Amino acid sequence: MKIIHKVVFSLFVFTIAVVTLHWLYGDKNTYRINPNEFTYLATNDQLQKGASTSTISKHDNEVILDCELKVSADYKWPYCGVSILYDENDPTQGVDFSDVHTVRLDVDFKRLDGGESPAMRVYLRNYNPVYSQPDNEYTHKYNGLDYRQADYSRVIEVPLKSLQVLTWWLVDNKIPIAHAAPEFNNINRIEFATGSGTPVGVYQLHIRNIEFVGHYIDGEKLMLLLLFLWVGLGVLFSVSEIRHKQRIVRESEVRQKHLKNLNQSLREENTQFAAMAHRDALTGAMNRHAIRSWLEVEYSIENETRPALSVIYLDIDHFKKVNDVYGHKIGDDILREFTLVVMAELEKSDRFARWGGEEFVIFCPTKTVDEAYLLAERLRQKIEQHAWMHDGKITASLGVTELYDETAIDMLTRADELLYTAKRNGRNRVEVAN
Repeated sequence: MKIIHKVVFSLFVFTIAVVTLHWLYGDKNTYRINPNEFTYLATNDQLQKGASTSTISKHDNEVILDCELKVSADYKWPYCGVSILYDENDPTQGVDFSDVHTVRLDVDFKRLDGGESPAMRVYLRNYNPVYSQPDNEYTHKYNGLDYRQADYSRVIEVPLKSLQVLTWWLVDNKIPIAHAAPEFNNINRIEFATGSGTPVGVYQLHIRNIEFVGHYIDGEKLMLLLLFLWVGLGVLFSVSEIRHKQRIVRESEVRQKHLKNLNQSLREENTQFAAMAHRDALTGAMNRHAIRSWLEVEYSIENETRPALSVIYLDIDHFKKVNDVYGHKIGDDILREFTLVVMAELEKSDRFARWGGEEFVIFCPTKTVDEAYLLAERLRQKIEQHAWMHDGKITASLGVTELYDETAIDMLTRADELLYTAKRNGRNRVEVAN
């Protein structure tokens, strides 16, 4: 047997052994949050002029948060929680959890004065000098999850891919799309807090154990390493077989040029895919691209069997005055609140999209124009009667029509004209096509 054959056989056996060990044990690397190595701080809404209280106590390896949510005239969203700091003196330092796939939470969260099981928020805060400031904790990225568990006494395993970056944080900090995704490479604090809308009352949170489970070595890195070993063997074999060094240089240059062109092509495709995101970053509603793709597939004018379609075109009345009086941050919050109010009235088959600024469009595949009109009138009343966060009144004008023997763009143009007819006729009204 030639030496090259022995090397190939040995590398084959080594590869099988490494892949098998990685498959059996490679994803069980565990990092435990030790209460003696981290700083635990009680948090509440008092910095926002709230009245809630919270205290922390330790018993052996268990940390207990006692919390009372109270109503305050100066802050309407009471909360309390626990902040676990990696380095209390240097917020730029954290733990790299980029190879972690799951976090195990052994916590017990309960309401002591009765009521249903409370909701809880979990945040992994990431420090990145590109967008974070050491002296401004709010600039540290919120990778979060808001959930409710029937029995908190059981250990819950949360896949890190389930965590999302909070939209309001992205908007407030003007984060570019390149850094909008979750990041776990420098987690400087772990936070638990009462969930959104938690009622006032007395609560207790027991933190028994927090574990991060990941890979000893990332699967892709391992495969890349093995690939390099095999490629190295291939190159060695090629060098022993190929006698003309000039030919080797030419082939290497061709490969490098191909990789460069391939990388350029991939960068261009990534840029295109980023621009084609299907969700509006501010409100979470669908955007124009998502709707146009759907319309092109389902409602092309060449499609002789296309189903019926009604549309509602909405525009918030005098929204510029809201921005001028309360500022664009409040205006953005109202757009998000407006989206929630409208979507609460829609069916699963309806499609709701932000068309631009304060304009929105609802596509109703299962409704006739009369049914769409009734929905539009109900929405108009809900919007007018809703208690908005800025304590002001919001109304909307709406135009309703249906798809005839025309393109979807023609239908939207007619709905837009009906919308502006509603505005000319006094606003806060619905206009429908005859």
